[in-house]
This record gives sequence, C-alpha cells and structure tokens, in this order.
Amino acid sequence: MEVLVKDNIENRPMHYPPYVLGEISAPDDHYKPHLYSDYKATKDHSTLNQDIFEKTKEHKPIDRKKTPTAVFVALGTAALLTTWLLIKKFIFKK
Repeated sequence: MEVLVKDNIENRPMHYPPYVLGEISAPDDHYKPHLYSDYKATKDHSTLNQDIFEKTKEHKPIDRKKTPTAVFVALGTAALLTTWLLIKKFIFKK
C-alpha cells in the first residue's frame, strides 16, 4: 500500500525556500590574521625584551625588608633578659 501526500500550498515556502544567490563575504570586523616571517617575529621579540629591560632598570627595587623593627627589638630584649638571668644564676650563686 502506498501513501500519497498531497503538496500543500501553504507549506511550500517552508519545504522549498527561495534561493539566495550572491557572493559570501566576511563582515568588516572579522579577525584577519597577520602573517609574520620568523626574522620579523624574532626582531620584534628582541626589541620588546630590550624595552622591558630598560624600563625595569629605571624603577627603584622594592623594599625587601619584611620583618618590622619592633620584632628585632623584642628579640634583642628577650636575648638580653635571658643572658642576664643565666649570668645571675650561674655566676652570682649564693
């Protein structure tokens, strides 16, 4: 048994869309890659490294001292107190 489907005029645009003829072109904001030669890339890279090196020489180095002075004062006081107690205990025995 064969099923015969009639062509429905209302659905014709859905089944047979209109043809769009023309040239496909990328939009203006499409990314266009730039090709560099190895020589030009190496030259640009070395120039960039030289610029970075010169800029870093101009800046002052960061203060690397991270321990506050109060910590050293407290450690010194504790060391003096400890030595004073040891000297008092062993040298000035009664």
